[in-house]
Amino acid sequence: MKKILIIILPIYISAISLSHQEITQMVESIKVERAGLGLNILDNTPNPFAIEKKVVKEKPKKEKIEVKKVKVIKQPEEVYELTAILNHRAFINGKWYKVDSKIGTYTIKVIGDMSVILRNGRGEKRLKIKEREKKFKMFKGN
Repeated sequence: MKKILIIILPIYISAISLSHQEITQMVESIKVERAGLGLNILDNTPNPFAIEKKVVKEKPKKEKIEVKKVKVIKQPEEVYELTAILNHRAFINGKWYKVDSKIGTYTIKVIGDMSVILRNGRGEKRLKIKEREKKFKMFKGN
């Protein structure tokens, strides 16, 4: 409030000191018609408040991509034959293995009653015991 009074007070005091005739002369000088631009010129002028952004579109450069042909030689897949399972061990390709044993690129993860699951970084394999001709009958006890 004090700031407003400090600003307005000098203006008010100077206005009081002016005579009626001086104020009338000031108003008359404002009324004098001034030369300006015509409407036809104003219509063609750009908006002074518009912000123009120049967008430069660069054409994408075509890059040459070299394609190299590589021969992929498939190695024959390892063949595993599960012959037997006994006491949580599996007899594969003539050797006994237990869980977490390595066989080729695979690791034995599960040994079940009739099958074994092998895993490596690319996937898993399931080996099953092949059923043979039964020459005798097997009976389970009590």
